[in-house]
Amino acid sequence: MELKPWTIQSSRQVLKDRWIDVRADDCVTSEGHSISPYYVLSYPDWVHVVAIGDDSSVLLLEQYRHGLGIVSLEVPGGGIDAGETPLEAGKRELLEETGFEARHWQYCGRLAPNPAMQTNYSHIVLATGLMESQAPMNDPSERVVLRQLPLTEAVNKAITGGICQAIHTSALLLALAHGNLVKITAETHFNDIHARRARLSNQGS
Repeated sequence: MELKPWTIQSSRQVLKDRWIDVRADDCVTSEGHSISPYYVLSYPDWVHVVAIGDDSSVLLLEQYRHGLGIVSLEVPGGGIDAGETPLEAGKRELLEETGFEARHWQYCGRLAPNPAMQTNYSHIVLATGLMESQAPMNDPSERVVLRQLPLTEAVNKAITGGICQAIHTSALLLALAHGNLVKITAETHFNDIHARRARLSNQGS
């Protein structure tokens, strides 16, 4: 069976301001099924920066996130401005949010935050050789607290839910793998599962 894109019969703007851009599409699937309205969120592409110090620490941010009402541990990042490349945007965001610059930069790829209803991609970049350059901008609407965690602790948080923002967890693991800073294999995964089962079994006995 070959899956085909839907046909958009009509589209209308529902809401647009500096924070959000929502449109409603009237769609028909390749099998003739009508889906109306189907809401689409239009965003510019984002960049997420995995920043590693010379001591192998990972530079992270704590920031309040109102949707869940929690303080979230995240990697630096933000929107890519018109005319910027992902690397240019990454350098700008890292400096603005943390006050750090980096000697080495590597583009690691892109991921889709939510392909079901968002139009944008998140670009992942790895920054190494960090240098503290200035005080963070610390926007009043985006107060952050800097955290530098050992690499193993950051990875552990990523795989146990301590970094709960899905795209940030993906960005961290993707960048570390691209930079050969961690090795992620199916064998490692299955070994971890067996070890976890063994611990649970011992606890129950």
